[in-house]
Amino acid sequence: MKYVSALLIILTPSFLSAGQIPTVCHNELASWIKANKKLSIVDIQNAEGFRAHNYDHSLAAGNDPARLKKIAARLRSTKGRVIVVSATGGNDAVHAAESLERGGVQHSRILVLEGGMEAAAKNAACECCKPAQSGKTE
Repeated sequence: MKYVSALLIILTPSFLSAGQIPTVCHNELASWIKANKKLSIVDIQNAEGFRAHNYDHSLAAGNDPARLKKIAARLRSTKGRVIVVSATGGNDAVHAAESLERGGVQHSRILVLEGGMEAAAKNAACECCKPAQSGKTE
């Protein structure tokens, strides 16, 4: 029994992190768009949020499971990254990303926009970009 308990303690973190969806900050996404990188943006904001702020050529899903399933079917045969955009980049985006994965989109292609459109619209500073954006020389 000791060995089983020890094995569970060792393996549990691996299982928990295996399904994690990576994130991308809005600055990096903007640079990918500017460089014409191959990507698809799946926007799950509600209609009001989408009208207020969205990326050009986003696929509006509204976090509707039926629409996400149809979008996943379309994206299975495409190349490039798939970015899930929500209002805040929270659990709703993670759940939508998992739906896309269940629909056949490769896990390695899917990212969630960190902080969602709220951060992008405010052009909020991100930890990963602060040094690159400071523009100050020391």
